[in-house]
Amino acid sequence: MTRVTLRDVAAHAGVSHQTVSNVMNGHPSIRPATRDRVLAAIQALDYHPNQAAKALREARVTTLCCAFYGHDAENVDDPYRNVVQSAFIAEANVHGYSMTTAFVQDGPESFDSLRQRYRQGQFGGVVVVGNTLNAAQWQALQGWGLPAVLFDHRLPDSAALSVSSDYTSGMHALVAHHAAQGRRHLALIIPLQDAASTAVDRREAFRAAAAQHGLQAHLIAGDWSYASGEAALHTLWRGGNSPDAVLGGNDRMAAGALRAALELGLRVPGQVAISGFDNFEFSRYTHPSLTTVNVPHAEMARRAVRALLARLEQHQTPPNVVLPASLVIRESA
Repeated sequence: MTRVTLRDVAAHAGVSHQTVSNVMNGHPSIRPATRDRVLAAIQALDYHPNQAAKALREARVTTLCCAFYGHDAENVDDPYRNVVQSAFIAEANVHGYSMTTAFVQDGPESFDSLRQRYRQGQFGGVVVVGNTLNAAQWQALQGWGLPAVLFDHRLPDSAALSVSSDYTSGMHALVAHHAAQGRRHLALIIPLQDAASTAVDRREAFRAAAAQHGLQAHLIAGDWSYASGEAALHTLWRGGNSPDAVLGGNDRMAAGALRAALELGLRVPGQVAISGFDNFEFSRYTHPSLTTVNVPHAEMARRAVRALLARLEQHQTPPNVVLPASLVIRESA
């Protein structure tokens, strides 16, 4: 079927194509009878403007990019990626933009591919999701003149515009809750060598909060996956010095620990309390339901898009955003 054009509408309404354009743009000089005739023609022909062509005429890019750095494109089951990507798209649409996605890995070829897409006008700005991006890589993005916002990551001693959450206060609240429940020996499942700000904040806050409450505390390795949480709890119980509270560095590791507790016949929270960190939707439906820390990922994503648009449209650099993380108490602790 041939696409209906603005000139087709003009011919149907018996007016010039400029008059049709003026009607669609709300020009005040158009007489009511003429406007009604044009609108009737638009409806009769089922005309829809070609937004891509309009953007080219106006030399304005109406697409943003969500660049997942260090993420596996095949890992479609990751609740973190699904939540933030959906929120990016929804917020971009509110402001009249679409959102494309890129997956960037270490190495010049991957970064060059992103640069080429930007130079070709495929998008006008980027939200970078990936807490292993380093300062040199951020500076490379800036060297392209690319408007960019860091999501859920901070770079030390950097002027990078970022949107993140207060993981430190969230972990302090979680440890304090375990202490108030009489738990004295805590173990945190978390990547031990991860230098990303999100992991560092959780590890350091855990140690500091445990010391503040006079608790015995140690770290055990996980890799953010369900399986690593399950393996970690088995390792803890084989070691003979079992904690009375196990904290997952995220909800997935905590859910894995719940699975291991079931396999070992442990009562939760009777013999061991288990908690998570993120408050993804599934945490309400585990058995028992998971005590966790709510990280407002969707609101962070919305704020990141708004910050990017401030750079792109107003050429402003808004302040960094740090949203609070809050304790959510459920059955597992």
